[in-house]
Amino acid sequence: MSRFSIHGTVKLDIADRILLVEGVGPWNKESVIQGDKTVEPLIQKLSGNVWGVLVTLYGEPIYVPDAATVLSLSIKNQKKMGRAATAVIIVESKSPEFARSHLSQIYQNAGEPVRFFSDKEEAKWWLVQQISQQNLVHS
Repeated sequence: MSRFSIHGTVKLDIADRILLVEGVGPWNKESVIQGDKTVEPLIQKLSGNVWGVLVTLYGEPIYVPDAATVLSLSIKNQKKMGRAATAVIIVESKSPEFARSHLSQIYQNAGEPVRFFSDKEEAKWWLVQQISQQNLVHS
């Protein structure tokens, strides 16, 4: 059992071949591990196809260092199951530039294409394009 309580919340859903993630940070390692367990059944539904992730983060989307490492490893593993790219929307952050830099590093460490948006429809459109490109590569 962990000696720390879970920090941060996440809501998950699927729309077509896009995993929808909404979260409120900051997150610690325990919350990332719990999130992995929660998202596993959804990833199983997407697995076997190319799919993308649309992440909407509210407030300060910060991962403590060990949580960032766990998240990066999780993304690497999900890429083996068809994950193609991530679109991120940051809402109501006091330091959006820091958040983008921080998150970019996590995704870069995982080898994941990531792009930041302010509009959900633009983010979905970009993800559909990334999924289509990956489908062409794998066909």
